[in-house]
Amino acid sequence: MRHYSLFIVITCLLVSLSSCEKKDYSSYPPTWKGFLFTNNGQEVNPRTGIFGGDEITVIAQQEKKGHLINGTTYNWTVIMPVEQEDGSWKNDTIKKSTHTNYDGYLDGSNDPSLTFLVPSKAAGLSTVTFSATYAFSGEGIQVEDGGNYESGTASGYINSTSGAAYGKANGSARFTVNAR
Repeated sequence: MRHYSLFIVITCLLVSLSSCEKKDYSSYPPTWKGFLFTNNGQEVNPRTGIFGGDEITVIAQQEKKGHLINGTTYNWTVIMPVEQEDGSWKNDTIKKSTHTNYDGYLDGSNDPSLTFLVPSKAAGLSTVTFSATYAFSGEGIQVEDGGNYESGTASGYINSTSGAAYGKANGSARFTVNAR
């Protein structure tokens, strides 16, 4: 009986020590690597690898995922110059907005992305902009705010900000649509 009592005391002690772990109840937005451009699943250079008629996916790559985030709204805008029938040029605009829980991307990806078709008569310097709004579960804290990404495979810039109940991320990247 004495050994049994000692076992109970040690078990209770271990349980109480393990429950003393400090829990992190802070909320914060993700940090970023930058934008990645792909065509048919293959990475492309945003300056030389995009052509009219291509189906392009732009991925806002997270360096580190956010913490204790509930709902998220992603907004994307792509602006590309497109040659018109009369030979003039007009900007074509593509917009997409998605609302989801933070981990609930429709495509199963961990990073927000936009897939769009480049018009066949598009050419020239183009822009993709990205914004995200995060509703926090815990108390918001500020984390690294991002920066410019013009080296390696990432391009553009993405900056994060955080308040007590909400966080945001904004960014953009330039790309060139080349003639075939």
